[in-house]
Amino acid sequence: MAIIAPEGSAVSVAVIGVADLDASLRFYRDIIGLKPHPAVTWSGPDFERHWRLPPGASAQAVFCELPGVDVGRVLLLAFNAATRKPIRPLDAHMAFGLGNLNFYTDRIVEDSKRLAALGYRFWSDPIHYTLSGSTGAPTEVVFDGPDTVFINLVELTSGDPTTRIGQMRAYVETHGRTPTGFTPVVTTSHCVRSMSKAVAFYEQVLKMGVLIDVVMDRPEQNKFQGLPEKAKTGVKFMQGNHMFGKVALIYPINYPCMDLVPQAVAPNIGYIAQTFVVKDLSAAKTASDSLKAEVFSSPTELEVPGLGRVAAMIVRNPGSGALQQIVQPL
Repeated sequence: MAIIAPEGSAVSVAVIGVADLDASLRFYRDIIGLKPHPAVTWSGPDFERHWRLPPGASAQAVFCELPGVDVGRVLLLAFNAATRKPIRPLDAHMAFGLGNLNFYTDRIVEDSKRLAALGYRFWSDPIHYTLSGSTGAPTEVVFDGPDTVFINLVELTSGDPTTRIGQMRAYVETHGRTPTGFTPVVTTSHCVRSMSKAVAFYEQVLKMGVLIDVVMDRPEQNKFQGLPEKAKTGVKFMQGNHMFGKVALIYPINYPCMDLVPQAVAPNIGYIAQTFVVKDLSAAKTASDSLKAEVFSSPTELEVPGLGRVAAMIVRNPGSGALQQIVQPL
């Protein structure tokens, strides 16, 4: 399967504010199978400025990864704030801002039954559907994971090598999985108010390319997403320099959406930011400025758990306002 954008930045890390670090680790470590680094305390003036937190703020941080894969990782942050609000109400199945984490599995029915028995709330049974003739057919299911983040499990049931899903299946089979049989984060969704502005940011700032461009409007597609039967949703998959760490840009065509962006900030509980590693932070900032992306935190040098010493900034995606953390290794 060809790399769409060889110079593009895949999603390196999804940043999650957690309610209970032990409970979140039971999911990402014990169920998904990512390897956690030892917990560290992240604090100090740079940390406070970076996340717009008051003096004295800190977080217990655990970085989770599949060793040897530098994309699709998760950074769990348990902030020490007295008040932390959940970002997503459980009845919000589609809302502006950052949404899901998507993991591949070869046993979606068995995994769904096992997770349901552990108390995770599923939106439907696993559903097989076709994206398009050239894209192929997956089987997919969604459930409420820890910390208001909803989780998509996907089985790549199409083995046709002429389809993108068939090509991805061959790639996954040769590049390994976690010890529990899952992948790192393959795709993560971002629901936007302006598809053109969001695409421009991912293309011009992060050098990603459009992998798939479809409208999802079939009843079976809407069922597993928890949407109205006649909902129409525009979807563009953006891919960088890896098969994992893609972004599914979501645009609701004919139904209303809640806005989660205002509360999707530290120290709240849920999906806070997507993190991208770039070669030149200055160039990324220039491109971001040209798109009039709001600066959340200016470029600074700081130590980021799991990534080490980096130059980093956070901007709001101009298509939605969601936080995009951009880092350059030092």
